[in-house]
Amino acid sequence: MYKLHLIKADSTKEVHDYKVKPTFEDMYKHIGCDLIEMSTARIPEMSNRKDGYTDIYFDEEYMLKERQPDINRFITLRWLEWLNRTGRTALPPRVICGNVCVIQEVKDEAA
Repeated sequence: MYKLHLIKADSTKEVHDYKVKPTFEDMYKHIGCDLIEMSTARIPEMSNRKDGYTDIYFDEEYMLKERQPDINRFITLRWLEWLNRTGRTALPPRVICGNVCVIQEVKDEAA
């Protein structure tokens, strides 16, 4: 089983359950785009890894669209933490905007 965490730009969160791993097709409607970019962030509560890192999925073309940037502060802070901890850098403006999805596998404790 999988949980699809949707972190909206206003920092509200939704969780959607899936029996199989969600695909890009599943995420397009939640993110509100048709081209997804993937990166990494440190979000221990949504990660299956000991280091707390997890993949994040967001609109690759968000900054190219004619609208006011809607910075996702929750995700941006955790993405910047991952960049700093791993010695990586990113080009300006160094923010992630819009809705972001995180996929978390849920292990069956009874198995």
